[in-house]
Amino acid sequence: LYKVAQRRSLDVGASGRQFCRKTVSAEAEQEDIEVQYLNGSSADGCMHPCGAGSVPMGNVEFSIGAGAGIEYEVSADMCLGNCATVKAGLLQTVSCSAVLPGSEKVSKIGNTKLCCVTEVCPSTTTTTTTSATGENFKCEDGQGPAFASYRHTGDNSFEACAALCDEDSECKSFDFTEANSSHPELLSLTPTLQKKDSCRLYKVAQRRSLDVGASGRQFCRKTVSAEAEQEDIEVQYLTGSSADGCMHPCGAGSV
Repeated sequence: LYKVAQRRSLDVGASGRQFCRKTVSAEAEQEDIEVQYLNGSSADGCMHPCGAGSVPMGNVEFSIGAGAGIEYEVSADMCLGNCATVKAGLLQTVSCSAVLPGSEKVSKIGNTKLCCVTEVCPSTTTTTTTSATGENFKCEDGQGPAFASYRHTGDNSFEACAALCDEDSECKSFDFTEANSSHPELLSLTPTLQKKDSCRLYKVAQRRSLDVGASGRQFCRKTVSAEAEQEDIEVQYLTGSSADGCMHPCGAGSV
């Protein structure tokens, strides 16, 4: 149980958790947001939905980007973090930064302006990238199956890791990080405490989870024909190497 309504992240953890929040009134939601601001409990800084067109503050609904002197424009790529209302005095105007450091004016009603910290929304998109050797890869946040990689190198760029996978007919996917990553490898002909593993190759095309790990990994799979994809699914079924058990798309209408 939690006293705040913000989840940590999309990571479901090893046990596959679900996060549930109570549906509450605007006043209660704002109170909870203020608590999160004070104790820093927001994971990504977004206190309101990405591209939100309005923000409730008490009994007032502020239209984002509206009002005299407001230059901020609503964007699907941006969200609002901590917010505060500022009412102009008779003799002086209080700036947003004085009330809430790092904030800017995003809305104004009468002599009351809404000051919010703006944040870049967390990325949930999947991109298709072409490596130097011409092989297409679909990349997304995450890692390959645990303990299933068969080759590790210190290559810490997409181009270098993709080239290794391109050259290997057994390679179906890889994950990589731009950080210098390593792990101890003692049961080896050449034991070491720092086996470089920024780039890891896999013989299956299923990722482990959305968890990017401490080093912020990207998981990339080769784009293949329908026949080759089906063959890979059958291999995963026989070896039990499928991470989430889904052998076909969620909601698939045909198989």
